Amino acid sequence: MKPSVPLFISVLIPLAGCGSREEGLHLNLRLAHQPVQEVQRVGTQRHFTNNRGEQITLTRAYVTVSSVEIFACPVTGARRWLQWLSPLGTAHAHSVTDPRRMGTPYVDSLERADGEVLEMQALQPSPGSYCRARLVLGPADADAEQMPEGALMLNKTLLLEGQVTSADGATVRPFRLESAGLASAELPFEALTLSDDAREASLRFTLAYDRWLNDVDWASAGAASQALTNVGNTIELSRQP
Repeated sequence: MKPSVPLFISVLIPLAGCGSREEGLHLNLRLAHQPVQEVQRVGTQRHFTNNRGEQITLTRAYVTVSSVEIFACPVTGARRWLQWLSPLGTAHAHSVTDPRRMGTPYVDSLERADGEVLEMQALQPSPGSYCRARLVLGPADADAEQMPEGALMLNKTLLLEGQVTSADGATVRPFRLESAGLASAELPFEALTLSDDAREASLRFTLAYDRWLNDVDWASAGAASQALTNVGNTIELSRQP
């Protein structure tokens, strides 16, 4: 029975690398903003109506994507049993060097055209099937990509400026909503498999900016927090093989 021991170990060893970087495999992460409804664009400004019938004019809008992480599909059957037996097979460090996690922040701006894609940092995950992504909105640091002039978004997650006209047209008020808070979106998707036969794929995250100001209480101190929550709740994810 002794020869069976090396054979058993040889089965476990391939599982040990499931958290490692795999050269040649690429998962591209793409970011875009696109309204759900009809929007009027004048220069970099956007004019639209929120869910309460208020007329919104956005003159400036920035939001920081601080990280994106992908997660493997649930493990079942024999593979789960083997991973339980192998400590190496279940060790997944989550750090800025994790090949399944983008650790460089990116600032999205409405200065970019609707639908125009911003290519974020590509991931190089190990071979396997992935079914879920987590996108986190958080403050931009000094290394953030697409930082606006004057480091405007340093230590900020969200900055919205413009004006709102009440649904009856009776009042017009300017607004500036600024937040350094956190928000996240858990985004499942149909299983995506990376392997020697399928070495590259893409995920596209779309921000629906015309929903960011739904139900915002303009007189409330929590208006910016509500807007940030709306950003997280309205992110759409699509797979691009």
